[in-house]
Amino acid sequence: MSETMRAAVMTAVKQPLEIRRMPVPAPGAGEVLVKLDVCGLCHSDLHFWLGEHPMPRELPVVLGHEGIGHVVSLGSGVTRLQTGDRVGIGYVYGTCGDCRQCLTGRETHCSSIQSTGVHAEGCFAEYTILRADWATRIPQSLDESAAAPLLCAGVAAYSAIRKARIEPGDLVAVFGAGGLGTYAIQIAKAHGARVAVVDVGDEKLAHGRQLGADYTFRADQDAVAELQRLGGTNASFNFAPVATSWRQMVEASAPLGRLVLISLPAEPLSFEAPEIIENGLEVLGSADGTRQELRQLMQLASDDRIRSVVESVPLTEINGAMERLAAGSVQGRLVIDMRP
Repeated sequence: MSETMRAAVMTAVKQPLEIRRMPVPAPGAGEVLVKLDVCGLCHSDLHFWLGEHPMPRELPVVLGHEGIGHVVSLGSGVTRLQTGDRVGIGYVYGTCGDCRQCLTGRETHCSSIQSTGVHAEGCFAEYTILRADWATRIPQSLDESAAAPLLCAGVAAYSAIRKARIEPGDLVAVFGAGGLGTYAIQIAKAHGARVAVVDVGDEKLAHGRQLGADYTFRADQDAVAELQRLGGTNASFNFAPVATSWRQMVEASAPLGRLVLISLPAEPLSFEAPEIIENGLEVLGSADGTRQELRQLMQLASDDRIRSVVESVPLTEINGAMERLAAGSVQGRLVIDMRP
């Protein structure tokens, strides 16, 4: 194994990532070293790169948190993994493991949560460190590029759908048919829901229909009225990071509907109290998914019930990929290939 590796390093906000050679890290107690094959490019990476989220430590930083590779070295005390194991690395690097949230299956809301590519070096590199108890085993039946986005985008959509307590026959509205939205369509259908997709892009609406959406509406053409004609939504999800989606979610909801917020609009959101109170609406926040949800999602994907639409890009072209994602010109998910 080489003593150095290639990595794409963020050195400043809105500046191109630098492809550098860096020392290969050594795993500590409870950690493993993973040789990466691929890593998905996520909007969270983009938020940090654009300075929309403050980085909690000094630059430079290696971003990336949808990595898949093989274990090549074990730190002391690691027993659940072996060299050669195929593993995934998600957004959560680790939690305290002892607070109320961690002990009740809500680990992603731990106040001491640490994130891959934020608090710890990420996966836009040929090697990275992974805490063994946060490793996700990747079924051999899954293509690595198709599986990588499941580690954040996919499980974020899966966890949001589960939080909404969807029942067969419910009307579910997916606002934004980008990367996360395409997963939400498939997961909601797997739960027996009727799915409506709302977007401003005709291509994305057409893609939503291909994935099984029952209804598609342009966000700028009376989508709320159309949803209300169907009886109103039992659950709505904002996968489009704009405040207008929030207003449409409120106005399109049926009584006792659930409004689940995932994407992060730059503008503040507002509502009139009677809109929420008199209709008995629930407003839920949902970020990442748990380790158990990741296992469930990987099984669904292995059973060919959840599919990824991906485009592979070599590490040397990562800056072009970041710019395309920022411009909103990506259909599905971009995956960075770390291999020479």
